[in-house]
Amino acid sequence: MGLTIADTYYLKAKAASDYDWDEVCESLNYALSYDENHCAALCLLGNVYARNLNQFAKAFDCFDKVIAIDSHYLDVYTDYAKYLIWADKTERASKLIDFAFTLKGISKGSLYWLSGYAAETKEDYKAALRHFKNAKKHSFNNDYFSFIVEEESRIKKKVKLNKPKVKKKSKKRK
Repeated sequence: MGLTIADTYYLKAKAASDYDWDEVCESLNYALSYDENHCAALCLLGNVYARNLNQFAKAFDCFDKVIAIDSHYLDVYTDYAKYLIWADKTERASKLIDFAFTLKGISKGSLYWLSGYAAETKEDYKAALRHFKNAKKHSFNNDYFSFIVEEESRIKKKVKLNKPKVKKKSKKRK
């Protein structure tokens, strides 16, 4: 069993996604014309709609279709949740993340980071820091661990911004 034609076009689109949008669009269209239920191609299309075109409704339709086709296609959950948060649909994102935690093999570190990100958008910095701590516990490489440390640092700076400044009393000299 080898790669399907849809797989081949999807891989072309994914490889070109950082630099050649003509190739991405053409390859995605070919991939989906060969297999309209190709989960990876639908996910990439959802990413294009959300990240590059700010068409969240179309992106969410792609992600919903992937979940309907194969609820165990793990790659869909982190992207979908991130874009739900971007679209200010944090409650829906939280429900999706909660469901994703039940799936075997999913990156729990990424889900904890997304939970923290959602909490941050609601200015619940204490919860965000708690989720980031869990994300660090579930990270398995130094780059991701460092990324989470930077996220924590940013949140701690926001916490300091919210603290009222205490004026120092100056002592009067006689």
